[in-house]
Amino acid sequence: MLHTVLAKNLAGWEVMEIFANSVNEADRVFMALRHQVLQLAVVFMCSISQLSPGAYFLRRDLFPCIAKVITSPDTQRFTFEASLLLSILANFHKSDAARLNPYLQRIRDTQDTELMRKICWAAGFALDAAVKAYQEISDDSIPTFAKSVGALFTSLLPDRALAMQPLDVPRDFLKDSATVSLLPVFEFLFFNPLFAQVLVDMIHKPSDNKQSAPVPPLAYNILSLSSYVLTHASSSASPRTLAYANLALNTLLVMSENAAIMSRLPLLPVPSSTRAPVCALLDCCVLWLRHNLHKRLEVYTFTTCIWTCHRVIWYLQKERIRLEYDWLELWKAVVDLLGFLSGKLDSLVTTGGIERLIQETIRLLDLALRKADLILPTPTAVHEFIYEVVRSSAVIRKQTLLLESLGQPTSVDRGASLRSDSASNTLSRILSTAAYYEGKLTSAGTRSAKDAFRTVSKDIEQNGLHSAHNADDTDPPKHAEDVVSFIRVACTDGLALMS
Repeated sequence: MLHTVLAKNLAGWEVMEIFANSVNEADRVFMALRHQVLQLAVVFMCSISQLSPGAYFLRRDLFPCIAKVITSPDTQRFTFEASLLLSILANFHKSDAARLNPYLQRIRDTQDTELMRKICWAAGFALDAAVKAYQEISDDSIPTFAKSVGALFTSLLPDRALAMQPLDVPRDFLKDSATVSLLPVFEFLFFNPLFAQVLVDMIHKPSDNKQSAPVPPLAYNILSLSSYVLTHASSSASPRTLAYANLALNTLLVMSENAAIMSRLPLLPVPSSTRAPVCALLDCCVLWLRHNLHKRLEVYTFTTCIWTCHRVIWYLQKERIRLEYDWLELWKAVVDLLGFLSGKLDSLVTTGGIERLIQETIRLLDLALRKADLILPTPTAVHEFIYEVVRSSAVIRKQTLLLESLGQPTSVDRGASLRSDSASNTLSRILSTAAYYEGKLTSAGTRSAKDAFRTVSKDIEQNGLHSAHNADDTDPPKHAEDVVSFIRVACTDGLALMS
């Protein structure tokens, strides 16, 4: 039909009348057509996934066209779909044919900061919508007396008072959101060093839209959304939510390994606007450690979480920053992880990697012990940390037998994780510190936890912190890895969003 109509040698305005019903409507109609073509490309790639027909999109480099859609004032409102298409194309057979993928190379090499800003802008709106959607389900605002009383009376209603389980079954807050926009952010953040600078530059940049409510910077929304995802990821135990948790933690790990981002993360509005920005990142790690200790253990994601904590502490001691933070919650979460591993090892369902997780957790505790006086804000915080180590010495000692039963590191371990300072020597240093203070408690004849804490505090004040310092303090290796396995979830969510 199209060929027949155009063969009639019509004037331009007549063609527009036929296709747009009006010359004045031509711009709107043809813009909508461009949008539909873009959506069709997303649907095609998401439907094909990793099958061979997707290779047709690799034969011709469409990166300039996609970048033009994102940066052009006329089509920038399609940035979400365009950036999603770009990330899906970049993930096509990434694990086995990455060198043949032109989109990966383009993401690595591009210096187009305007393109990166538009991607940050679109992802910021999408993640902000996801955060607000979750807040409607789980209100995490500061409790008030009215809210507390209301919740009490609600719980006493006849249909709730004797209920064996909550009647309000939590919904999957990711289900109807565009959280998949975190994928293009991760791709650029992981592959392109310039993107991190663009991300931090936008933290304090005011919104261009003065009439609408301001959207928090993308870095803020990554942290906010991650806190929700990491708290509830394994409660549903669905592959999709766990995949998002893995993507979120890997994004946080990339951020923690970037000095520019670490120095300028946005502040959280609650509970206090004076909190240091890195506290938000540590909050996400603590939430994951607290809420995801299950029989079917996500070992790799836990290891990623420990790496992130290690990198944060390394950054703090390097910059000599004494961080005001609720450190005791982190120490308890780390020790609880070790206790869980030693107590539940035989019943855990994993794909391996337990030994690596224990080693990295031990290294985290060792680094914190050796650098405690450089990163903890007050003498009391140091005392609390040492007392927690002493109190948990039995759990820490069990790691010796656990590592022996799991076997020594082999050549198949990733080289980046092997240091001259072995896990056994690291564990010995921690136990040496614990044994020293245990001896002080025995000598003092303490009878209560309060007396024990007082004894530990007094000894540290008089003699300083007792810990071994003969360790390799070279810069730790970077552990961030590409999240190749997320592409299946991305394609599923991309199709859902286009429907």
